[in-house]
Amino acid sequence: MLPPFSARYRGAHAQIDNECPESTRIGLLHIVLKAIKLDYVEDSQTVIQELERIARVKPDRYSDIDGLLMQLPWDKVFDFCERFFNYLAQDHKEFNPDLEALVLITAKSEAQQYISAELQRLFLEENLAFEFSDGIVRRRGRRNTTDQVGRAELVLGDPRLAKALSHFNKALRYFRNVSQPDPENVVKEAVCAVEATARALFPSGGSTLGEVVKSITGSESGQLPKAIANTFHGMYAFRSGGEGVGHGGAAGGAVTKELAEYSLALAASQIVLLVDLAAAMEPDVPF
Repeated sequence: MLPPFSARYRGAHAQIDNECPESTRIGLLHIVLKAIKLDYVEDSQTVIQELERIARVKPDRYSDIDGLLMQLPWDKVFDFCERFFNYLAQDHKEFNPDLEALVLITAKSEAQQYISAELQRLFLEENLAFEFSDGIVRRRGRRNTTDQVGRAELVLGDPRLAKALSHFNKALRYFRNVSQPDPENVVKEAVCAVEATARALFPSGGSTLGEVVKSITGSESGQLPKAIANTFHGMYAFRSGGEGVGHGGAAGGAVTKELAEYSLALAASQIVLLVDLAAAMEPDVPF
């Protein structure tokens, strides 16, 4: 799914965590009411009963969807999203007078696809630190990861870093693909993004990440201290030697989802650092 305009051009703002804002609840209300109208859910009363159950309140004939959604604790709202998809969704059938029988118009699986797409779009619009896929609400990553990724995405808007952005976006897609996790490619593309950034910002430094890092390493102000430079060399070595990452048969260690997230966050930080170093090395223009 292409993220909505507001998400694509939001910039490096921290994602909303441990909260479900009123605007998110209102957006969810619109999705639920539309699903009822499309007959993807039985009726309003069925939704109300499920909300009352999740909220652990006694059934009340005066309850309404709006009021219950606004009162739910933030985490229970996401419980409802999962139940909405997995339990409340249904086949849409209509009576055919010619056949004198109910005819399937929309299968439950199609209704669920609609609900899933709408919820995922809502989460993106609201800048939540969560995503909806396969009927489950999942966190996109640790807060540090999301913060660093947001900063990297902001600086990668520089036209010179288009190739680096392409690699970084691939790493993000692999990282966020819950149904088909691919931590090896997260590491590979994240390090490729760092290398592409280094080559674009320091074209005279060399053709590989190691060469560029070596060219800007030193003890002078504005240079990369050797100890910090070693983190770049270390990640590149893992990209080359990690099992299933760079070379077939490499035995440099298995890539777990935790290592993939660490690599993504570190790559994002390294990209921002390279951009800052390049900016510091640019000569001041007199006016």
